[in-house]
Amino acid sequence: MSRLVRALARACARHPWAVVAVWLVLVVGVLAADRALGASQPEELNVPGSDSAAAADVAAHVGGPADDERASTVLVQAAGGGVPPAAPVAAFAAALADVEGVLEVSEPAPAGVDAVQLRVTSERHAATPALQDAVAQARHDGLDVGVGQPLVQDLEPARSHVSEVVGLVAALVVLLLALGAVAAMLVPMLTAVVAVAGALGLIGVLGTAVALPSLVPTLAVMLGLGVGIDYALFQVARQRDVLARGPVGRAEAADRTAATAGEAVAFAGVTVAVAISSLVLTGVDFMAWLGLGTAIAVLVVLAAALTLTPALVALAGRRVLRRRDRGAVAEAPAAVGGGWVRLAAGVARRPWTAVAASAAVLAVLAAPAVGLTLGQSSDADWPTGTERRRAYDVTARVLGEGANGPLALAVALDPAVTGPSDTRVEEVREAVSGVDGVASVGQPQVAPDGTAMTLRVVPETGPADPGTAALVEELRGLAPAGADVHVGGGTAVRLDLADRIAQRLPWLVLATVVVAGVLLGFAYRSFVVPLKAAVMDLVSVAAAYGVVTAVFEWGWGARLVGLDGPVAVDAYVPMMLFAVLFGLSMDYEVFLLSSVREHWLRTRDATAAVSRGLAGTGRVITAAAAIMFAVFASFVLVDNPAVKVFGVGLAVAVAVDATVVRCVLGPAVMVLAGRLMWETPRSQRAERDRDESHITDTQVSLDRVK
Repeated sequence: MSRLVRALARACARHPWAVVAVWLVLVVGVLAADRALGASQPEELNVPGSDSAAAADVAAHVGGPADDERASTVLVQAAGGGVPPAAPVAAFAAALADVEGVLEVSEPAPAGVDAVQLRVTSERHAATPALQDAVAQARHDGLDVGVGQPLVQDLEPARSHVSEVVGLVAALVVLLLALGAVAAMLVPMLTAVVAVAGALGLIGVLGTAVALPSLVPTLAVMLGLGVGIDYALFQVARQRDVLARGPVGRAEAADRTAATAGEAVAFAGVTVAVAISSLVLTGVDFMAWLGLGTAIAVLVVLAAALTLTPALVALAGRRVLRRRDRGAVAEAPAAVGGGWVRLAAGVARRPWTAVAASAAVLAVLAAPAVGLTLGQSSDADWPTGTERRRAYDVTARVLGEGANGPLALAVALDPAVTGPSDTRVEEVREAVSGVDGVASVGQPQVAPDGTAMTLRVVPETGPADPGTAALVEELRGLAPAGADVHVGGGTAVRLDLADRIAQRLPWLVLATVVVAGVLLGFAYRSFVVPLKAAVMDLVSVAAAYGVVTAVFEWGWGARLVGLDGPVAVDAYVPMMLFAVLFGLSMDYEVFLLSSVREHWLRTRDATAAVSRGLAGTGRVITAAAAIMFAVFASFVLVDNPAVKVFGVGLAVAVAVDATVVRCVLGPAVMVLAGRLMWETPRSQRAERDRDESHITDTQVSLDRVK
């Protein structure tokens, strides 16, 4: 890998304008293609081999109206509660019918005892501004409107991207403080922004062919900005050291930078992509594409870091140095700040104390993770005032909590029934109605050949309530004569996903750790390095899980992140967090290891190598972590609770990893491991053989002298 990275860096430094032009053409091209191809495939969530998947297969045999998937229920009450006046309701229905993309609006029908409902059938993307105007006018006319799924997705305003702006501004400040030069600051920012734009275009194009989860673009921006700025920052910092030693050509400077920082960036980026791609092991398309889509963004960012960054640094020349350093020539890299030298010396002098203190801090942070549960969030968890929350509250008030997550029962019948009036159909319906926790059961739909039927079941409890999960299990246990009952629908699918993730998570963790360990073992020719790296990464992940549990499931500080109180953590979030965090944690591990190993190869003094490596990289790693923390934390401004969980989890993990783990615990462990960090038993035997051979040769020479 080293030769390829160095050759690529030299070529890009020799032809910087060509590289910049190629990137601009590629980015503009994929963005134009994304726009031209139009809407993406609808998001799909199914768990192959589960009971909900079986329910979907049986229900498909029953059939039904083709437009059911695009039919939304709109509930309307008077603003103060109660049945709304007929005139404004009729005006609202007419306004909805005029919205581009709305195909049909039913006549108002009673809903509950004090509301009316409209059934709205629409295309996949209705005109958002017109829809917003219709709802706003209805509310102005004294109506309380709750727009259900899937139409509510078109009603929600487009994201303002405030979180990205906040993250970028914070990153600019950190870069300027850390580097002290405008040119040095601009290189990481430009690299990240160009790469993220290209990644979003590529993801958009891919989304027209496969069903990508709606979270993928958000995660791509979050990770792309954080990782992209960091990767470029490490290369800029290394190139500044090279340039500070005196005049050097573009290609030579790029080569020296690539030999250390560039190779570390390449290894770290591949590790992150591999870790995130491990989500394919779940066997669930939703999770697989969540991982692969995000991994694509990371690989695009990595490509930019290895090509665009050397080109931009070459164009900037010595302007990446602080103004006072541009005319000076140093015999060695600039002196490291006294604080990092003292920290490194302290860790090297008292490694056991450092291990104990850092372990205590990490144990406190990770402790709440013992209570982490794999649940499912609902629209009730969205902040008050959002359209999803309005719709949930109106539905719960009018029809009951369970109406927000109805269950879709599909029953295979053998022998076949004669039709909906068959006594066996009614027997099944009565058996379902008699289960505790069932609020209502809809009219059965029977397949033309009588071999299957479907029922819509409304629970008494909401979709995130444990009582609903218990109800699903009880319904699946029903065994009417000649009937095989399956439970589907969104709530049941998410419960099946939680079960699948609980089964696959240990295997995913094992596979990710083993693959990363093998890569590290080959890269550093050591058994201890991958073992130590895996433990450090798992510790960082555990700390993030603990904070996520305390903030979101316990509600500690939930209002600080824009939530009204405790919320359920979706089952897929911990798995995705692990994959991302393990890869990101490996970033700082690789950067620190590369520096320590460089000093080890030069001095063969394990303790001194750790001290010098930590002192030399501490400032850059901390700056990089501060940038990533700012980018990730800014995403708590997004309304989606799942995005908030990712933002908090990633921000905490990066902060803990770059401070407690990489600057205290990790170096202390390396000091205690000593030469074992870098030497295998074979290399130790070879060194002993060389020493013994040298002693023997020396003794022979002395004997000859005698």
